[in-house]
Amino acid sequence: MRPVSAKQQEIKNRELAILDLAQSMLLDRGYHGLTMDRIADEVGVSKGTVYQHFASKEDLLAAVAVRSANTRAELFERAATFHGTSRERIGAIGVAAQLFFTLYPHHEQAERVIKGSSGSDKVTPERAQSFESCLFRCFGTATGVIRDAVAAGDLSLRPDQSVDQVCVGLWNLYMGSFLMRDLKDCMDIPAITDPMPILVANSHVLLDGFGWTPLSTEHDYASARLRVFDEVFPGEAKAAGLT
Repeated sequence: MRPVSAKQQEIKNRELAILDLAQSMLLDRGYHGLTMDRIADEVGVSKGTVYQHFASKEDLLAAVAVRSANTRAELFERAATFHGTSRERIGAIGVAAQLFFTLYPHHEQAERVIKGSSGSDKVTPERAQSFESCLFRCFGTATGVIRDAVAAGDLSLRPDQSVDQVCVGLWNLYMGSFLMRDLKDCMDIPAITDPMPILVANSHVLLDGFGWTPLSTEHDYASARLRVFDEVFPGEAKAAGLT
C-alpha cells in the first residue's frame, strides 16, 4: 500500500471535518438549517471546496448516512456472533438496532432525505450504491441467523412463509417504532417516547407466531438481552445509558 501524501491526508481530514459538522448541524438545526454555505463557513473553506467533496447537500447527507449505516452493519455482524440459541442471536441483532438508533439519532433524518423522491436524484450513484450495500449487509446478517434457525430445527416455516418474510417483519417493527419516536414532541404517549418495552414484546409475539423456539413463554429472553449488553456491546451499552 502506497503511503498517504500530506496533501491526500489534508483532503481526507477536511472531508471528515465536513461530515462531522454536517452530522452535528443536522441534529441541531434540521435539514433546512443545514446549508453548504454554513458548512463552508464553519469549516473555513470556500463553498466550491465543499462541492469538490460532495456533489450536493443531499449527497453530503448521503455520505453522513453511509458512514453511520456502515456502523450499523458492523453492530449487526457483531451481534450475530453472540453465543446463544438462534433466537437469542436474532434478539442480539435487535439489541444492536436499539443501540444504533440510540447512539446515532441523526441517521434517520439523513436516510429519509436521501430516500425521498426529491433527494434521491441528487445523490451520486456511487454514494447511493454504498448505502444500499450497507442495507444488504444488515439484511444478510439477519437472514443468515434465520437460516441457521431453520437448519437447526428451531424454526419451521410453512410453504407460504419465507426467511425474508421473517426478516422484513422484524425490520418493520424496529423501523416503525423508532420513526414514531420522532413524534414524541407532538404526541405525549409513553409508548412513543420509549418504544423499547413494547417493541421487544411485539417482536416476541411475531417470533412466537412463526413458532421460533424456545418460545417466549419457555425462556428468559430478558436475561439473554442483558448478556448481549455485557458480552457483545459493553462500551456501546454504557454510552447509550443502558447499563
